[in-house]
Amino acid sequence: MNSEEQRLTARSLFEGLPDAVILYDRAGSLLDANDAACELVRRRREEIVGESFRHHVPAADVARLERAVAAALEDGNDHLETTLRRSDGAIIPVECAIFAAKCDREIVGFFAHVRDTAALHSAEEALGVNQERFRSLFEYHPDGIMELKGSGAISRVNVSLESELGFYGEQLVGKAWTEIMAPESRADADDALRAVGRGEAVQFDALLLDRLGNRIDVQMKLVPLVVGKQTLGAYAIARDVTAQRAAERAIERQSERIRSLYLVAAGHGESLDRQIEDALALGTRMFGFDFGYVARFDGDLLRIESACGKESPIVVGSVLELATSLSRHLRNRTVLDVPDLEAPEWQGDPLRADAPWRSYFAVQLLVNREPYGALVFTKVAPRGGPLDVHDLDLVSLLGLFVAAALERRLHAQRIEQLAFNDALTGLPNRVLFDDRLHQVLSTARRYQRDFSVMYLDIDHFKQINDQYGHAVGDRVLAAVAQRLRETLRESDTVARFGGDEFTVLQPIVDGAADAADLARKIGAALQAPILIDGVSHDVRVSTGIALYPADGTDAQVLMREADRALYQAKHAGRNRWRFANEEVARATLRQPRKTTERPSRPE
Repeated sequence: MNSEEQRLTARSLFEGLPDAVILYDRAGSLLDANDAACELVRRRREEIVGESFRHHVPAADVARLERAVAAALEDGNDHLETTLRRSDGAIIPVECAIFAAKCDREIVGFFAHVRDTAALHSAEEALGVNQERFRSLFEYHPDGIMELKGSGAISRVNVSLESELGFYGEQLVGKAWTEIMAPESRADADDALRAVGRGEAVQFDALLLDRLGNRIDVQMKLVPLVVGKQTLGAYAIARDVTAQRAAERAIERQSERIRSLYLVAAGHGESLDRQIEDALALGTRMFGFDFGYVARFDGDLLRIESACGKESPIVVGSVLELATSLSRHLRNRTVLDVPDLEAPEWQGDPLRADAPWRSYFAVQLLVNREPYGALVFTKVAPRGGPLDVHDLDLVSLLGLFVAAALERRLHAQRIEQLAFNDALTGLPNRVLFDDRLHQVLSTARRYQRDFSVMYLDIDHFKQINDQYGHAVGDRVLAAVAQRLRETLRESDTVARFGGDEFTVLQPIVDGAADAADLARKIGAALQAPILIDGVSHDVRVSTGIALYPADGTDAQVLMREADRALYQAKHAGRNRWRFANEEVARATLRQPRKTTERPSRPE
């Protein structure tokens, strides 16, 4: 290659370089610049030729640049960072290399190799910002974070982890990370670190140990720490889920307790009373009480309808004075929780002196939207404090279940009342009377006993209805029913057949004399006038009597004979009684009464 070719080659290199290259003479005047240099300062070549290098840098960097030029002219080189001003006034950060320019081994000037470092500075600045962000994320993240080596040794921890565990960072650095884990979590931790070594991210539940040895529920996440495509360790992020796990366990426990209650509520084939008893037993067991009760308000009294608990001091059927019972508070409030009756606020309560327990909890029972009574739980010893919110929710649910069972029981009783009792007087109706008549008939046949059936009709009742109205007539019927009920023995049955007709069943009689005695008592009970709204009503009845077995041996015949005797009494002038067979009855009446004790009515 001849000298001309060498010159052209060097020129092509000079022009083709992507970085700016500027040639200065020994005096520092600009001789030439490549296209990259002109583009860098946004000026044409002819505009800058002849300018001093001192014109191209800030005044503050001139001295530094002069030292670099001096070194280059001594056949050395230098390197510095400075700035250039573009034609539009923008300041450009640059990296500048100064070295000698030679011709035939003689230093004739110097070159300035200039590289725009704006992008580099921007990248470095961004990197610095990112590093600061990462440092902030690591240090101030609300979750505990550990930086782990590939061996599992802790190399760095953040503030949150220090706070959670109660250790300073220097106390943890260098330790194996499994040392701060509960023994049952260490195998999972080792497996997770091996997976991270394979480049996998892992999540698992673990228990960390704090400085005092307490277990902390955490959700642990491990992500690989990769540098140059090589996994050097891991970042372990421990999120404290103690509260969450406690809530989950509480929900699970609550769900199981609710399930137990529903199993009681859904007990197939169980009576309502048995379901209530099972609910009480469940409540005492779940809430840690000794005794459970269902108490009903009855005026100024409190009646115990259900009870559970070994050796309960109060039994079913007990009647207490409401004024001296804590349940009196449940008339006007939904919940009463007394952890300790010895507390100052209960010192003056009248129950305190004789109470067979020290702690008490009760919820109001609403049946048909009215205060019915209280679901009560008691404990011989005091409790540490009030029931927590989960127990309160469950005991309220238990109260709703018991109230619903009581409501169903009352509803069933009401249905039975309507099916077997007269709605106006409350007396048994035809259906119930017929059932009892067949029971007495079966017993009489078996034990060869006598019994009587009576048919009663109020004399001239139509006149009361016509003169005073049916409302007054109904009240007269109810008053007659009450007097009949008060006159009869508990073993006797009085029923309303309809209208102004009543029937009476004497399950055991000693001949016609017993039936006649009862007929006289009924007549005497109705001698006093019935007073309705200040008006006296004289009420009399006609009565027909049939005797078993003298007048018939089956129910239909006996009822027919008693009805026939009733009409004989009416035709005879009313306000009297007649036997179906007067001759037999009179013969029986003349006979002396048996002195032997009559057998009691069989159950």
